[in-house]
Amino acid sequence: MFCKMLDGVRVVEYGNLISASFCAKILADLGAEVIKIEEPDHGDEARRREPFLDDIPGLERSGLFLYLNMNKLGVTLNLKTTTGKKIFADLLRDANIIVENNPPKVMEELGISYENVKEITPGIIMTSITPFGQTGPYKDYKGGELISTHMGGVGNASTRETDISQEPIKLVANLFTFQAGLCAAVVTMGALYHQSLTGLGEQLDISVQDSVVQNLDMQIYMYSISKQIVARTDRINRAPWHVIPCKDGYIYHAFLQEQQWRRFVEVMGNPDWADIELFKDYATRGENWDALRLLLTEWTMQHTVEEIYRASQERSAPVGAVYTAKDILNSKQMASRGFIAEVEHPECGRLKYPSVPYVSSEIPREAPNPAPLLGQHNEEIYCGRLGYTKHDLVKFREAGVI
Repeated sequence: MFCKMLDGVRVVEYGNLISASFCAKILADLGAEVIKIEEPDHGDEARRREPFLDDIPGLERSGLFLYLNMNKLGVTLNLKTTTGKKIFADLLRDANIIVENNPPKVMEELGISYENVKEITPGIIMTSITPFGQTGPYKDYKGGELISTHMGGVGNASTRETDISQEPIKLVANLFTFQAGLCAAVVTMGALYHQSLTGLGEQLDISVQDSVVQNLDMQIYMYSISKQIVARTDRINRAPWHVIPCKDGYIYHAFLQEQQWRRFVEVMGNPDWADIELFKDYATRGENWDALRLLLTEWTMQHTVEEIYRASQERSAPVGAVYTAKDILNSKQMASRGFIAEVEHPECGRLKYPSVPYVSSEIPREAPNPAPLLGQHNEEIYCGRLGYTKHDLVKFREAGVI
């Protein structure tokens, strides 16, 4: 019988959408018991976010919610009611950690600020994730992925590949909100270790903006050292950096050194045009990229992504396969590591999701449990743990408490 890393750790999650949910998911994947609190009737906002299974909206059909909330127990609770606050306090008494991403004013109005929470459980860790943190002139400002991208400095360095004169753009997906959740999980585990040594709790104040800036490539230290602002440049349009179409997809190449270019020329079978004056070195290949691209594409369109990628690997040419979600789910590499997990959900059926990006020599990977249905574990938690009766639950539902 094996023991997971966070077995015995209890977490209460009270948040919406991505950052708090992803933080708590990481803790749950490591073995912590996570009780997710949602508003009665409508639940987490993520339940109403696309994509929906078969494009049919429903509270139990959001792919975002289903991914973020695997391995959790789910209850409904209205913290605006007196009874709801009492039940919440009961849940906290046995908890090591509370994770939330609500505006500071909302937490204060509900009476569940850190000062209130530590009176209930003195040694508790409260992980609070907000767009700009708990302090400073922006602490009450709202934020989202678009705001995080640009106020974190990423937008200033981003551009469309074909036209660097256009305005900055937001990268796809919700990368930085997920990143804030990851940051929160890491520091929460550090605080958990500190708690185990000292018995002391603390509030962890995670700013999404701060987490974005911390992970910038070079903008901050370049400006600090040289007062140079690293902005959008034309380097992505130069020959060493580009995405090229193939017979069944795309490859990405980055020929920074002459020997790397020569290795790819070998992959292509040493065509005569590779040695003409127009393409003799890094600079001329960049200056004549339009002509070079046509010649490269003429060759790549005769081959598959896998063929080019494997041949480039054999010759140490820096070429990568541009994978789609379909490619990832069908990857032999990921399948051999057991990374893609199949999860059976009571309403959505069998779905594939990423599991965890690590392998332990002592703890085997397990298929994760599906995300909870709205209020699925009310009876288990409120009756089985807190001692309420089924009749109490009926009254709570009638009163809008659960």
